[in-house]
This record gives sequence, C-alpha cells and structure tokens, in this order.
Amino acid sequence: MLLSLNPHVVLRSEPQFQSTYAAFDYRGIGTRFYSKWQFDILEHLARNASHPEDLSRILMVDEHRLEEFLASQIRNNILVEVSEEAFRSIYVPPRARPEAFQGFPVPFLSAPTTVDLFLSRACNLRCSHCFADGGIPMKNELSYEEWISSFDQLEEMGVLEIRLNGGEPFMRRGIYDLLNHLKEKRYHKVMITNGTLISEKAVDALASSEITPTVSLDGATAQVHDTFRGVPGAFQKTVKAMQRLQHRGMTYGVNTCIHGGNLAEIEDTIRLAAKLGAARIGLLSLIEVGRMAKTKVNMISEPEYLMIGLRILGLAKKYKNKIEITEEIVSDELPLQSIGLYTCSIDANGQVYPSNRVLGDPRFRVGSVREASLREIWFSENWIPFRRTSQRLKALGLEGSSLRM
Repeated sequence: MLLSLNPHVVLRSEPQFQSTYAAFDYRGIGTRFYSKWQFDILEHLARNASHPEDLSRILMVDEHRLEEFLASQIRNNILVEVSEEAFRSIYVPPRARPEAFQGFPVPFLSAPTTVDLFLSRACNLRCSHCFADGGIPMKNELSYEEWISSFDQLEEMGVLEIRLNGGEPFMRRGIYDLLNHLKEKRYHKVMITNGTLISEKAVDALASSEITPTVSLDGATAQVHDTFRGVPGAFQKTVKAMQRLQHRGMTYGVNTCIHGGNLAEIEDTIRLAAKLGAARIGLLSLIEVGRMAKTKVNMISEPEYLMIGLRILGLAKKYKNKIEITEEIVSDELPLQSIGLYTCSIDANGQVYPSNRVLGDPRFRVGSVREASLREIWFSENWIPFRRTSQRLKALGLEGSSLRM
C-alpha cells in the first residue's frame, strides 16, 4: 500500500502560533490539528508517497503508533492510496523563518487563513447598505494579470479560503477567465453575489471551478427585497438564480441582512431559502460603513437585534433538518480578534486592508499588491498597530471609538 496526502488537503505549520500544526480539507471544509510528529508524517507523504513499513524507518516512529495514526488518517480521508504512476508531489507552503516574526508584539499566522477579494466595485444594483459602495468600477482596478498573480500567491502562501466579492463579481470584465484560472487553486472558494447575473453559463463556471456561491436574499417578497436592493426586478432574478443552482444540485448559501423592512418576513425568507435548496442562511446585521454610513436607511436598534437573536434560536431549532441558520449580529467595530492575525482584504485596486469594513480608508491601508508581494505585505511593519493586545490598542487610542466606522 502506497500512501500520499490527499490532494484536497492543505498543510499549515505554525509553531510560533500556539504550536499549531493543521491540515485543511478545502473540499470537505474541515480542519484537523496534529502534534508535530504526526504533522511531519503528513508533510513527508505530501512530497513523497511511501509504504507504511518504510515510514517507520525513515521518520523513526514506533510501528504500532504509526499504524494506528495512518489508519485514522485514511478513515478521515486525509491520506489516500495511490499508485507509483498516479502520484504527484503536492505543494507544501514554505515555513516562514522565525526571524520574520520578530518585532511584532503578539504571535500571528505565517499567512492569512481567509482573504476577501474585491474583484471590482462595479455593480448592477444600488443597495442602501453596501459597505463597498458598489456601483461604478474604480478607475485603477487590478488587471486580469494582476488578479492571476494574486490568486497564485495566495495558494503559494497556503491561504485556506478566498471570498470573491464586489460590487457584483459577475460585473467584473473577464470574470469567466478569472474563474477558469481558479479551477486548480488549492483553497476553498466562495463567491458573494446578488444573484441577478447567475445565468446557466455562470452556474457552469461556478461548478467547474468548485466555487460555493452565497446569494443575497433580503426578503421573501419582491417589494421588500427590491426596495432594499434599489432596483425593481432584482428579486425575480435572484430567485431564478437560486432555482438554477438548486436544479444543478449545487451547494450554496444565502445571506440575509436583517433590516427595518424585513423584520416581519424573517421566517418567510428562511422558508423560501430552504424551499429553493440553500444549505445555509446567514442572518446579518447592518453595519454603518460605506453607503450605510451615509444613508442609515432601515437601521434597527440594539434591543430589536436582541429580540431577533432570541427569535432566531427558535427558528434554528424549527428548521434544523431543512436549512442551517447562522446568526452574525456584529458590532460596528473592527474585529480585533482576527484582523492582522489570520484575515485581510484586497480591494479592487490592489490596496490591502485589515478588514472589509475599512476599504478605501487610507488610515488602515497596510500595502498594495502593486508595490510588494502578498507575503511581504503580510510581514510588513504596517501591521504592527493591529497586532497588539486589546489593552495596548486601547492605550494607543486604536480601540473602541477610533476604530468605529
């Protein structure tokens, strides 16, 4: 029996971050954690398919202990049997040198786990809550070649997930060529879309590139959804897109912004999403950033969010076997627990920010993919203010109101 790491698994070695050694299955969307000796075995099998009897000798591991470990990893689909002819060495992200982490006040990962990519600010809708202020594309948006380079760099760094955002991603010129390039990329891929442009061709592209779409549905009726999205007919097109995804048997999710106009339709919206085959619905709060900071349309109070949160608990139980319901009622502060440690965002013009909530704000720019590689940006000293403990952020005046947008 010749064993190899499953090609759909990405290894991440982070000894500087709580001695973390992990394997991420970007198709099964699951992460497993290991001790160093276990991780060394997986890393070896990524580069060199081997017989179990040889591993004990090469890595000097007890045979019985090794046998039990290998059996468990085969059961979990982390390891697979291969033939000599079929084996192809799997790329393993290089380990960052220890000195690269020096000068930063808290530990952080050698590469982000999740990166939001804003392919274009162009959008065919005019949503009152858009944090990216989508509509007209930026004059200096990244070219096709620049996005391809960014996709490749993210894979080489060992990023686990990318989220394609807009504007509306399908408004991006050359979007199908970009999606085609993503076919072979070894990370989980998600697209956040309003759904109005998901044609049969778009479904084909999403399926072949293994991209999981998340469709925005902000009401159970055309009147509520279209008013919120700013364009008549958007609801009908979005529902049609969901029907196409359902007919194709694709796994997809739904995002629903909770707002003043749809409070009476929350359960009806959940029921509609389930009927149209969505696997998950995320219920989101409005955040005063981007266009919402100007319009403040449909904002609801904290007590109302609290009551909705309690209601959602009951709905999650009621629809448990029909659709997964997640609640993401967030504050308008930057998520200090993640920014600079394992997430970041790349705007349509290549500017890199710690969070999508501060796109375009020069105070929070940490670099540009046109000025440096993504790895160089990730280790840039510009991240230092965001890699401090909350106590130090507060002392620096970078916590609380100064980070509220």
